[in-house]
Amino acid sequence: MPVLPENPETDVDTSFYLHAELLPNIRHITLYISSPANLGGQDVQPLITLSGSRQAVSLSLPKPFDHVTDTIKLPARVNEASRRVLSTNRQGAANTADNGSHTRRREYSFRMQIDISDDSLPPKDALIDDFVPWTAADMSPSTRLRCRGCENVILDTPERRADTRSEDTGPEGWTWKDLPSGNWAEMMDFWHCHKPDPPAGHDHANGEDPNAQTKGYGAANQVVASSGTVLVDVATFLVSEADCRGLKKVQPSTEETAQKKEVSLNCANCNATIGTEDAVAQGWRLFKTSLSANISPPRTPQEPSPTTWETHPIETIVAAQLLELIERESARRFVIHCGRPNGLLLWVFNPDFRYSSSTAEHSVSSQRAMKVFFQEVGDVDGILNPKPSSGGGRASSLSLEEVRVPGSVYDAVAGDLKARNEMLPASAREFREWRVGVLHRFERM
Repeated sequence: MPVLPENPETDVDTSFYLHAELLPNIRHITLYISSPANLGGQDVQPLITLSGSRQAVSLSLPKPFDHVTDTIKLPARVNEASRRVLSTNRQGAANTADNGSHTRRREYSFRMQIDISDDSLPPKDALIDDFVPWTAADMSPSTRLRCRGCENVILDTPERRADTRSEDTGPEGWTWKDLPSGNWAEMMDFWHCHKPDPPAGHDHANGEDPNAQTKGYGAANQVVASSGTVLVDVATFLVSEADCRGLKKVQPSTEETAQKKEVSLNCANCNATIGTEDAVAQGWRLFKTSLSANISPPRTPQEPSPTTWETHPIETIVAAQLLELIERESARRFVIHCGRPNGLLLWVFNPDFRYSSSTAEHSVSSQRAMKVFFQEVGDVDGILNPKPSSGGGRASSLSLEEVRVPGSVYDAVAGDLKARNEMLPASAREFREWRVGVLHRFERM
C-alpha cells in the first residue's frame, strides 16, 4: 500500500491501495479500491481509469492531491464495457474500519468481465495441473541438496564406483524418479485381490501370476529406497540412508512416541529438522520445505555444475500437498498441525485464482494462488478424533484430512495466512466465523 506523506497544507491522509481478483470459472475480475474516509468528507473523489490495453487500472486524485497516483496490473484483459463500469458504478463504496491502523476507510468495488478474446488464461480443465515444485523432470544427475538454513550439503553428487564403470551404467550421478499418486498402494492392494485369472492351461505354483512382480501388483510389491536413486513425491524426497551426509537421528520424546513413533532427521550443523526416517520404505524422507537445490546440469564433463541454488516458498509446497489431496480425495477441509495441541482448520474455498495488489509487500503483477478460509483451533486431536455424541451416534469430522508438517513449516504457513488476511480489503477479510487468507501456488513457466 503506497503510504504517501500527508499534505502539509490540508493535513489529509492520502494513502490508498488497489486489489484485483480473477475468478477464472466465471471469467470475472473484482477490483477493490480502498481510500481514507476523510477524503470523502472533503468531497475528493478518486479518478479511476482503464489503460488502453485494458490490462491495468490507474487511480489518481484531483488537486491539491494530484501528486497521488498508482497503477495495478490486472490478472487478465477486461472488455471494453469495463470503462463504463469504472466511471459510473460507485455504489460499492462503504466506510469500514481498517484492522491495521484502526482508521475509517472507504472502499469501492467493481466487477468487470474478461475479454472473450483473451487467450492468456489456461483452459478450465488445466487449472489443477503442474502445481508440484521439484519433480524428477526438474532434476539432473548432478543435482545436489543442502539445508535451507545453514547451507550444509545433505545430498552431494555421487562418485561412480569402480566396479560399475562401464558404458552401460548410464550417466554418472543420481537417478530421479517420480513416485506414483498417493493412492497407488491402495490401488495395488485392490488389484492383488482382484487380479486377472491366469491364462488357461498355465499352472502357476501357489496360484501366483508370474507377471505380478513385473507389472506391479504383487502382494510384496512396495516402494523401497535404493542407493543411487531419489524417489520424488509432492512434498518429500525418498533417499537411501547411505547416500546422505550431514544428518543426525533424533529419537522422539516420550510424549511424541505415544502419538507417533517417528525418528527425526536433523541437520548436524544447525539442528533444523530436515526429514524423518521411513522404516516401511527402508529409507529417509527429506522435506522439500527444508532444502535448497542446485539443479542445473554441468555445462561440460570437465566443468563443475553451476553454483546457483534455488528454494521454493514454503507455502507453495504446502499448497501442493493440499491440491494433491483435493485431486485424490476430493477433500476441501484440512487440519494442519505440527504435533502440538493447537493447529489450523482450513477450508479451501477456491483452489485456483489470480490476484494482484498494490500493497507494499506484494507485487503489482498477477499472482497465482488459492483462496482459503481458516481458523485457529486449540484441540487438534478432538477435531480429528471426535468423541461419540451423547445420543449414541458418532460425531462427524466433516471429512477432514490431516496434514502434519514440521513446526517451522506450520509457523511459516500460519504467518503467511495472517499477513495475506491483512493484505485483503477490510470488507473481504472475514466470511462468517472464518478468516480469509491466500496461499500462493507453484506455477511452471
